[in-house]
Amino acid sequence: MEIALYQIDSARDVNRLTFVSLDCSRKISKKEWVDESIYMKGYEGDVPGNTLEEVFENFNARRPAGYFGRSMITSDVVGIRDRQTGTASFFYRDVDGFVPIVFDETRTPGYEPETIRVVLCEPGRKARIAQIGTGLEDLQKTVGGLIEAYYPFDEEVCIVCNDEGKLNGMEPCRAVRGSDGRIRDIVYGPFFICGCGGENFGSLSEPQLEKYLRQFELPECFFRFRGEMIALPFAPLKETEREL
Repeated sequence: MEIALYQIDSARDVNRLTFVSLDCSRKISKKEWVDESIYMKGYEGDVPGNTLEEVFENFNARRPAGYFGRSMITSDVVGIRDRQTGTASFFYRDVDGFVPIVFDETRTPGYEPETIRVVLCEPGRKARIAQIGTGLEDLQKTVGGLIEAYYPFDEEVCIVCNDEGKLNGMEPCRAVRGSDGRIRDIVYGPFFICGCGGENFGSLSEPQLEKYLRQFELPECFFRFRGEMIALPFAPLKETEREL
């Protein structure tokens, strides 16, 4: 089983939530679930066992190879990673066992994912969900040059595009519209939509992936009509999607 173990950092634990049950933690911190900003990743890797209770035993009775941290205790959070998608389901170690919780690991200190899941948009092609690397070279390769973050949404999500896309001859890709449906801006060249709630770019949640994939699904052609820029979606005749 591939897991990630998050434990409360005592230096950040101003409310003394270590060893505390989930109900008490939520009442004290006034958070819907837990405060990710006080958790540090203590371990990530494969451990023997097929259940969380077996994982718990491994971190107390035997300890995984290479792990020199403390035993697993109440208030620890365990993420079980899906090997195919890279996404994780998280569980709080409560007094009587494990409780599934919402836990955004991108908000933990020092979080640096190797890859993130994004909605990728390219001129003349349908939008798609892609998994891309988070290194600067990977990000620049995705947009074809220097990157720029653009924040047109109400939630902590941004568009990452080519910084010089409007100047270097790239094709117009998608229109960004306001709440009134009017065009606010046009993004030139390939771009991706990702989470921007932490210090680094992060994966979109499953609902966000569906939302922005639907919103930006079809490519658009652009022209002026009576002095106003018009963007019309169209279905590509032939899909030639490239894989990252």
